[in-house]
Amino acid sequence: MKKRKASTDSDPGPRLQRVSQYLERYFPDFFAEARFQVGDDDYFLYARFGQYLARAIEQHRAPLSKINRGFTVLNKMARVSAKYPRIRQMLVSGPLEYIVDAPRARQLALKRLSPVAQGYLESLCE
Repeated sequence: MKKRKASTDSDPGPRLQRVSQYLERYFPDFFAEARFQVGDDDYFLYARFGQYLARAIEQHRAPLSKINRGFTVLNKMARVSAKYPRIRQMLVSGPLEYIVDAPRARQLALKRLSPVAQGYLESLCE
């Protein structure tokens, strides 16, 4: 009989594996540098990604297709976070905080984020 991990497991790593693979595939330079700087800490990886995305939007440093892929990363996180509160906390207190603090990024996020992620973003604005 197989043993199952307790639902109180706070390590979001395995649950974010597909999101991390997407991030690594479409943002290889960012991913390699961030992993080098923060190691295997997913919280700081995604917080830095939010900072990177917000800065790219504010300073017009990335093409729209790249920005849309960035929002896809956040939407994938939001989808996973519906089941796992730890990932929701990571999304809200990490990347979405940087989006809220950048006016252009926030405006674009309201158009590009999924309804779940928009709800998290709006809760930060209140």
